[in-house]
Amino acid sequence: MKNILQQNLDAYRRGWSMPQGFYTEPAIFEQEITQIWRKYWLFAGLSTTIPNAGDYFLYKIHTDSVIIIRGNKGEIYAHHNTCRHRGSLICLEASGNAPALMCPYHQWVFDKSGKLLKARLMPDDFDKSAHGLHPVQVRVVAGLIYVCLDENPPVFDKVAHDFNQFLRPFSLEKAKIAHQTTYTLHTNWKLITENFRECYHCGPAHPEYCNAVVGANMRESAEKETAQKAAVWQAKGFATDTVNFEGDSFHFAVRYPLRNGLQSYSLDGGKVALPMGEHQDYDAGVVGLVSYPNFWIDAVSDYVWVMQITPISPAKTRVDITWLVDAAAVEGLDYTVERLTEFWKVTAEQDWQLCENNYAGICSSSYQPGPLAPAETDVILFLEWYNQRLKIVH
Repeated sequence: MKNILQQNLDAYRRGWSMPQGFYTEPAIFEQEITQIWRKYWLFAGLSTTIPNAGDYFLYKIHTDSVIIIRGNKGEIYAHHNTCRHRGSLICLEASGNAPALMCPYHQWVFDKSGKLLKARLMPDDFDKSAHGLHPVQVRVVAGLIYVCLDENPPVFDKVAHDFNQFLRPFSLEKAKIAHQTTYTLHTNWKLITENFRECYHCGPAHPEYCNAVVGANMRESAEKETAQKAAVWQAKGFATDTVNFEGDSFHFAVRYPLRNGLQSYSLDGGKVALPMGEHQDYDAGVVGLVSYPNFWIDAVSDYVWVMQITPISPAKTRVDITWLVDAAAVEGLDYTVERLTEFWKVTAEQDWQLCENNYAGICSSSYQPGPLAPAETDVILFLEWYNQRLKIVH
C-alpha cells in the first residue's frame, strides 16, 4: 500500500491546486521539514540586529535552534544551540550579548566561533578540539543572514549576486529597525507562499495595494510604465533585470513602478521616511525579492519591508514582519511608526484572512483540487518546485 506522501504525489496535477494531504497531513509536514527546511537556505535574520561582537539571536525551525552570533572581527557565525556535553540548550534568551557561550547546565564554555574553551572537571587528556559546537552553514548577503542545516547546501552564489545588485542601494547592513511584529496564523505555510505569488486576488481583496501598484488589479498592463522607468533607474545605477525562478532555482528579484506621482508604499502615496542608503529621491520603484521557502522583501526608496515565515505545524504558521529605515532616520522627526507601517499592516492582514479562510476550506471533507487560472502561473511554478523537492524522498 502506498504511503500518504506517495498517494498525494500521484494525485497532484500540474496546473491544479494540490491534494488535501499536502496541507493537512502531519507525515507530509515532517517530510517537508526534512526535504525542504533542513536542506535549503533559510533567511534567519538581519545583520543590523547584531552590530557588536558577542551580539546574538536565535533562529528556530521545528526542533532546531540556531545561535547566530557576531565574532570579534565582525564575522558572523552560526551554531546549533546544543551543548557538546549532554545536549542542553546553551542560549536560553531569544537575543542578547555573550562574550563567550557558556552552557547553563555544567558550564562548558565555547568561544564565538564554536571552539570549546573550557570543560569543567574533565580529565587532563580530554580533547577539547573534538568537541566544538556543531556548525551551521551561514551566508551574509547585503545585510541578510541565511543559514542552511544541511552539510551540502544548494549553491548560493547566484542568489548572493542577484540580491546584492538589488539591495546594495539600501545599505541594509547599517539600516535601522523601526518596527517588528509577529503573527501566528491558522493556516499552512504553503498557502501563504501561494498567496504571495499571484495577484489574481488583488483586485477584490487589496484596494490599497491596487491604488499603489500599476497592473495589480489585473485589468491593466504595467509594461509601458516599467519600460519608461527602466532607463531612469538604470541611470541611477539600480538593477532592473528581472530574475525569474528557473528549474531548481529558489529565488526571484524584480523592480516595478508605483503609480505615477506616488512616492512610497503609503495609504496616501506620499513619502514616509528619509530616502534609504544611497537613494537620493523617492523614485526607485519597488524592489521585490523572494527566496523559497521563507523570505520576502518589498522595498521602496524610503523603507524596506521584510517577511519571514516559519512553519509550526500543518495548521499553524508564524510570520515575522520587520520594517527598516535609513540609519539616520529619527522617529518622530523623519518618520512615525504608525505611518511607516499602515500600508503593509492593512495589506498583510487582508492576506492573513484570505490564507486562513483558504486553509479552513481545504480542511473540508468535500475539498477537491481546482484548476488554476492563467494569472496564477507563478503559483504553478511554486507547486512544481515543491513537488519536485518531495519526490526526492523516493
